[in-house]
Amino acid sequence: MIRRCSSSSGTVSDVISTAPLGPDGICRSHDGGMMVVLCSCDTPQITSESYGQVYHIDNKGGIINKYTRAEGNKDKLFICPGKIAQNINLDLCVVDIVDKEFRSRLVVISVASKLRFTYTGQPALKEKFSCRGVTCDGHGRILLADLHNHAVHLLREDGHFLQYVLTKQSPLWGPQSLGLHDDTMWVGCDKGVTRVYKYSDRQ
Repeated sequence: MIRRCSSSSGTVSDVISTAPLGPDGICRSHDGGMMVVLCSCDTPQITSESYGQVYHIDNKGGIINKYTRAEGNKDKLFICPGKIAQNINLDLCVVDIVDKEFRSRLVVISVASKLRFTYTGQPALKEKFSCRGVTCDGHGRILLADLHNHAVHLLREDGHFLQYVLTKQSPLWGPQSLGLHDDTMWVGCDKGVTRVYKYSDRQ
């Protein structure tokens, strides 16, 4: 179920039922609605039959679109999707967990369901790529929180890897979520720690 909590009164109201799929990630869409990530199971129960979807819904709970398969492709887009962000070019950037070992990938699709690219980390990573959070900056670049490599990856909007903006030496430990507003970036980490950084998208 997607529910809305009023910031003024604290009252909670139902927006839309997502049964039988469970909602995991949510972000505001550029048209003022919401993008909601849904999956058929929790990560420890992933099988070859597991699948996920993205719902584009309006503020009243009406479904504008469902993303399940790429245009012209019968294969499912997602196995166990988690977090989501929408880029300035309206592409959907979805973190997808692919197995019980929490290996993951970034799947980027257009609003017309065209698969743009997938990203599975860098070849030189010491640990498996385990993305937990995603956000985008004002120039369309994509930032990914990599839990097991203790790093934040920075990608160009076409998926080209640019650099690590944060690493274990920063110090950064166990990043699991990302938030970005203007020049402030929040990184939610293991052990209840939130680190706050100044971020410049001009550099």
